[in-house]
Amino acid sequence: MTIYKNVSIKKYNTFQIDVKAKEFVEVTTIEELYEILEHINKTKEKVFVLGGGSNVLFLKDFDGIVIRVEIKGIEKEREDTDYLYYRIGSGENWHELVMRTVQENLGGIENMALIPGTVGGAVAQNIAAYGENISEVFESLHAYEVSTKEMKFFNFEDCQFEYRNSIFKREYKNKYIITDVTLKFKKKPDKIETSYHERKSRYGSLEDELKSFAKEPYTVRDAALAVINIRNRKLPSIEDYGTAGSFFENPIVSAKKFKELEKIVPELQHYPVEKLVYTKEDWSDVKGEEYVKIPAARLLEELGWKGKWEGNVGTYKNHALCVVTNWKANGQEVLDFTNKMKQSVLDAYGVELRSEVNIV
Repeated sequence: MTIYKNVSIKKYNTFQIDVKAKEFVEVTTIEELYEILEHINKTKEKVFVLGGGSNVLFLKDFDGIVIRVEIKGIEKEREDTDYLYYRIGSGENWHELVMRTVQENLGGIENMALIPGTVGGAVAQNIAAYGENISEVFESLHAYEVSTKEMKFFNFEDCQFEYRNSIFKREYKNKYIITDVTLKFKKKPDKIETSYHERKSRYGSLEDELKSFAKEPYTVRDAALAVINIRNRKLPSIEDYGTAGSFFENPIVSAKKFKELEKIVPELQHYPVEKLVYTKEDWSDVKGEEYVKIPAARLLEELGWKGKWEGNVGTYKNHALCVVTNWKANGQEVLDFTNKMKQSVLDAYGVELRSEVNIV
């Protein structure tokens, strides 16, 4: 294991922002991680934990140590009548894990195919797509506490999952380093999740895509391929652009607010939110009301943001929520552009967009 000094981390973030880390290290084993934690406790360096780099925007050089977690490994932990439980290294590639479960005809994450990043990052971010959430297959995880060098166990309740969020993205950001995650997969996935509501569009819904090449009963492989087809049509490739995918979360509004928006945005779609959890301080002023999740991309598209560019930064031609660069932009240019997007939605609709991307 080598600690590199003053190294560019451009190739380790999918926006490909060219910033430098005072120190940079890749860890592939628990032993290496423990060694780095001892180094940090001696030097008192600031820490940033980097997974796949697909959900981060660097604004400037990082005056501390960037730890890229590359801990791999997938092993069966146990099984019961309905589920197989796999213990997975936090550095495993998320999409590759999805395709492995599909090949083994295991259910639970097939609709989350082609989401970039690592398994550890997926849990911290609480990813979701097409009606499936990683929190629904989550069982437990292990993580090192940076300050104490102690390995700790976290169950579902400990992680405090919220919409696109968890305790590791909030209070514990860079205070804990996830080493492995245990997920449970259905041994006999007899029903594929196709109920996710989507406004009719040129991309089609998941069910439309499935009907185009498969017959019921659909398999987990069918579902994964359908998701891959849709995502390839509407989302940019990191081979063509610097991007972190969708930049903002889909906002959650009260039912009353949705009714107001529906009058000015024709056919504005909405999603159920019964599986989501809210922090009390965010919603105390609308206590007791029902909520719906609405698509940020639709609001941005209505305001002319799809395919719009300013200098080195723009939005993808097929999706207003996906911020892209020509690889020449710095982090501040991206932030300035996205702040204009946020302000325009706030001015036009009274809806505040929240960044899904970690800004460093």
